[in-house]
Parts: sequence; structure tokens; C-alpha cells
Amino acid sequence: MMEIDLILKIGGSSLSNKRLLAKAIKSQSPEDIEEALKIDKKKIDSIASEIGAIYSLGLKKMIILTGVGSPGHFVVLQHGIHKGNSGNINQHLGLVDAQIAVNRLRQGLLEAFAEHGIPVVQLYASSIYESNKMRIIRGDTSNFERFIQNGIIPVISGDVVPDLTMGYSVLSGDQILLDLTQKFRPQRIIFGSDVDGVFEEDPKDNPHTQLIPQISFSQLPHVIEQLSGGDASGQMKGKLVEISNLLEQGQKEILLLNLTNEGALSDVIKGNMGRNTRFFLD
Repeated sequence: MMEIDLILKIGGSSLSNKRLLAKAIKSQSPEDIEEALKIDKKKIDSIASEIGAIYSLGLKKMIILTGVGSPGHFVVLQHGIHKGNSGNINQHLGLVDAQIAVNRLRQGLLEAFAEHGIPVVQLYASSIYESNKMRIIRGDTSNFERFIQNGIIPVISGDVVPDLTMGYSVLSGDQILLDLTQKFRPQRIIFGSDVDGVFEEDPKDNPHTQLIPQISFSQLPHVIEQLSGGDASGQMKGKLVEISNLLEQGQKEILLLNLTNEGALSDVIKGNMGRNTRFFLD
């Protein structure tokens, strides 16, 4: 088993405005759809700059896992791809549309990584994994190890993969992260978001709410329950469930930070905790 320094998960909310997703699905107006499909190039460049900074600090044995943001989610929901293969040609063509939308996002990230001197290779979950009812049943991740050994950082995102029962299904980033954590045992996992960490309330609705700097594994169920009433999008609750699964699996420490804040990532790599939420085993 190869051990690496870091798995960095870049949330889709850091790359696009996922709050526009529900609006576009409901209204179906061309203007709303166009906005939902946009990627935030400014945010992407900022994120690449942050990763470039930690790469220059010597952190080279890492894997980057990216979300697909509103472009990927919109097309998947629009065509019902998440429900599995219906046998309908229009759904199959929707799968093509989903690949195009997500590849635009991937291309934007790759270009930004190259501009900031980060040697990466894009790997595709659809060529690595097979699922059964949206759960991984097999996958060959040996190429991750080979690229890392050669000084290249693998980048992967959620994808549509073959599914034993459903024909094909969406393989989420949390499933991929669990699998990669089991196989590579990273010293640290960092969730990069567009918020500083976990707050008592949604900071986008209440800018005066308080950040929770540390949450233990035993405290997580209570925090998740508290969020159930105040996390309208479900995004933070989903992250915390994922973090709980990782801690239960044996990961000792996980950080959630705002990847769009200049210096936030390099600060924690240097040992300066800064403004974020740290999750840990009791």
C-alpha cells in the first residue's frame, strides 16, 4: 500500500455557483440554464494558485479530486442519468451532453494547473471503476501510484460509470474518496469549499454566525442533526456525512477550509491552522 501526503477534494461549489442549479431546473429558462452551466474562471485560477503554492513547498505526493459543479449536476438531472439506463436514446445523448459539460470544467482546471506549473494528469472514473447500485464494486487504481511515483499528480472527478444493476450510474466523489483513502492512506485529507468551515448557521444567510473550529467524531452526529434544519441545499450536511465515514474508516484528521481564500491552503500545510474546521478522531 502506497502512502501519500494529501488528498485534496475541491468541491463543486468552489468552481461554479451551485445555488443557481435549483433555479435553472425549476425555471428551465435559457438565461438561468446559461448561468448554471458557467464555470467561475476567477475561482479556478485562485484555486490553482493555492495548489501551486503547496506544490512549491514540496508537497508533491497528492491526489486531487474535483467536483463537477452546477454544469455536471444540471445535465445529469435534466436527462435523468442518475436514475440509470432507461434504454432511451435521448438519455444516452444526454450522457454525451453531461460529458461535454464536465469536460469544459476539467479543461478549465487543467489549463489553470498548467499556468501555475503543476504537473497533473486527468484520470477518468468511467475507465477505472464499475459500480453496482451506485456503489463501487471494482476498480484498478494502480495508475495513480505509477503517476505519483513519476512526479505527476492524478486528478479525478465524479463520473458516469458502468453499473451492474442500473446499466450505468453516477459515481460520486465521496465514493471515489473513500476508495482512494483506503488504498493510499493519506496523511491528510482537505476539503476545499467556498466557505471557511462549519458554522452554527449558513454564513451566506447570516454573515455574523460563528465558525466551529473543531469537531470530534463523537460530536459529528449532533452537528449533522443540527444542520438538517438549516442547510437548505444539503451541501454541508452531505460533506459532514462523508467526513464522518472517513473518520469511521480510520482517517485521523480532516480539514474543511475556504479554498478561494488566498493562503488558506498553504497556511495549513505550513502548520498554521488559520480559519477552518478541523475534524478528528476522539
